[in-house]
Amino acid sequence: MGMRLPVRSDARKHRELLLEAAAEIFAAQGYGAPLDSIAARAGVGQGTLYRNFADRDELLFALQERDLTRLEANLEDTDLADRPLAMIEAMAEHSVVNPTMCEYWTALPPETPQLVTAKAHFFSVAGRGLDQAKAAGRIREDLTAEDIGMIGIMFRAIRLGSTEAERRQAKERALALLTKGIVP
Repeated sequence: MGMRLPVRSDARKHRELLLEAAAEIFAAQGYGAPLDSIAARAGVGQGTLYRNFADRDELLFALQERDLTRLEANLEDTDLADRPLAMIEAMAEHSVVNPTMCEYWTALPPETPQLVTAKAHFFSVAGRGLDQAKAAGRIREDLTAEDIGMIGIMFRAIRLGSTEAERRQAKERALALLTKGIVP
């Protein structure tokens, strides 16, 4: 079996530029936006795009994994007992700034292998701190990681606001309603 070579720093940089450009383009134009516009925004050629991502779905799955990894990193500095509520707030904010990604994940068949993997990662992140939050009396005793996933699905309704201001208003109302239901 051959040895795997490390990824060159310029290749890592191009991949990150493509992910940043894709997040911006998809947020502005929807997940059906032309892929060549993503390569152009990233300042790379289409060949570089396709060397990194075989197709649109692979690019969208990479964005989802990046978002989950970032969320996980952002929660690292949060007290375990505060993580479930912090995660819920972060999911609401994500629904405001990137409604297109929420729409895409809703459209996928539940058995899509990459979606199954992303859900497992999500539930792992969501489950951290639940016991501590319950013990501290910050959340209901019966709240589960799957419930946090369901809350995330409910936040997808935020995308119905046509402007960011409308989505922010919906987010605040949704958080207020949810907090009443999950905080003892």
